[in-house]
Amino acid sequence: ALPLFLNFHYSDFWADPAKQQAPKAWQGLNIDAKAEALYRFTKETLEAMLAAGVDVGMVQLGNETTDRMCGEHNWIRITTLMKAGSRAVREVSAAYNRPIRIAVHFTNPEKAGAYRRYAMILENFKVDYDVFATSYYPYWHGTLENLTAVLKEVAADFGKQVMVAEF
Repeated sequence: ALPLFLNFHYSDFWADPAKQQAPKAWQGLNIDAKAEALYRFTKETLEAMLAAGVDVGMVQLGNETTDRMCGEHNWIRITTLMKAGSRAVREVSAAYNRPIRIAVHFTNPEKAGAYRRYAMILENFKVDYDVFATSYYPYWHGTLENLTAVLKEVAADFGKQVMVAEF
């Protein structure tokens, strides 16, 4: 059986590049309080799943977080949230003595230099993750050759695994 790939949208609704609303329960929180809420939600959900016997192999911190996440539009705040989620996953992974990879997820690989920029931001703000994931819809996102080149660049230059998380 394959391990579960758990995708946290961190929203009461579907999250995509145009829709990144924070859950209603988190609205009005300052960034530190929102990061703490995200940390607790991630940790408690992951612990509950593992305690129930779910084989979680990877956790995705947000869905299509291209310039936005959980109501935030500023990279300092977005990476603060990502780091809180990552910390929760690493703590649960250690406590349960099981490897759980962490993915971040972006879209629009056709935009020249965008994925390099995102990877640099994550590196500069010291976001702990393992897999750089992308959405890929050929109608909007260009050629398969470009996608392959962009993902190979992230893998080679930033030492991350890469994957298509949504197709």
